[in-house]
Amino acid sequence: MMTIEKIASSSAQHGASELQRIDYLDGWRGLAIFLVLQGHFLAIQGWHSGRMGVDVFFCLSGLLMSRILFQRRVPLATFYKRRISRIIPAFLLFLLIVFGIAALIGKTAPASEVVPTVLFLRSYLPADFHMFASSYPIGHLWSLNVEEHSYIFLSLLTLFPFLRGREAGALIAVGLLTIAIHLSYYAFPDIAPPKEYWVRSEVAATGLLLSAGYALLRDRTAPHVRPWMPVAAFAVATALYVGSVFPWMLTMTVAPFFLAFTVNHLAEAPEWVRSSLSLAPLRLLGIASFSIYLWQQPFYQYKRHLFASLPGHALVGMVLSVAIGFLTFYAYENRVRTWLNRVW
Repeated sequence: MMTIEKIASSSAQHGASELQRIDYLDGWRGLAIFLVLQGHFLAIQGWHSGRMGVDVFFCLSGLLMSRILFQRRVPLATFYKRRISRIIPAFLLFLLIVFGIAALIGKTAPASEVVPTVLFLRSYLPADFHMFASSYPIGHLWSLNVEEHSYIFLSLLTLFPFLRGREAGALIAVGLLTIAIHLSYYAFPDIAPPKEYWVRSEVAATGLLLSAGYALLRDRTAPHVRPWMPVAAFAVATALYVGSVFPWMLTMTVAPFFLAFTVNHLAEAPEWVRSSLSLAPLRLLGIASFSIYLWQQPFYQYKRHLFASLPGHALVGMVLSVAIGFLTFYAYENRVRTWLNRVW
């Protein structure tokens, strides 16, 4: 069985070489992007599967980043280089094509739109014009904002000697703080940001932070975790995203606890869980998940205009999203990342 310590070791090496992979974690990423695609193109009324997919990924990201930064103590220079090579080339290509096509058809994006987007600040700026109201397909980039802000926050914690060995408590405390901020925004609208505050990092990073903190404690609890527990936790989390049954607030404040527990204890889950996550279709989706996530948004946002005359236009958009995602991953993202990691 792949233990959590081997996961941490392999993940950190993966961060340095971009070569080693863990099949069922790739499958977990694949599950995340599948939920996003299903929620966007083949939505089931009342089930917030798209948001669940993002949170599934956030919790995995928290686990891996915590192990890399706080257990293996990968140097920050190496950490930043690998994050840059992983995110920036594909991200900039996407923006170049989106804003480039917009300019070619006479819809040039203003600087107030482009600059915050490039700087991972579009969920904050401009304050009076939220990214979901943009005419450009950039609404999904809110999750990248959360990721990048969280990477910076987690990395900065390594600079405080008095926190060494206490990072778990600090991360969980900040995770709970994000819940408190969310509840404050909800209870007191006068203090809440004017637009879609639920995608801002001080609210949306809950699952990532809780998972990062719990990742540093899970080796103590693992001997007491029975195989059925991660399965039950995932089932509860899935149910909490059913908006027709549970309030939306629970998906933001309670479900992340269950997802964080699940991903941190996949090593203790039944073998059939890891085997299912290791199936080739899920693994392949997971490997190319970032490019697929980037490129699904234009097809999602414009599917009725692009494919309205075709039967099953939503399914057409979904298939094209995956196809373009795989193409850009293998033809560009993976090659550029490998080259940068080799020369940098």
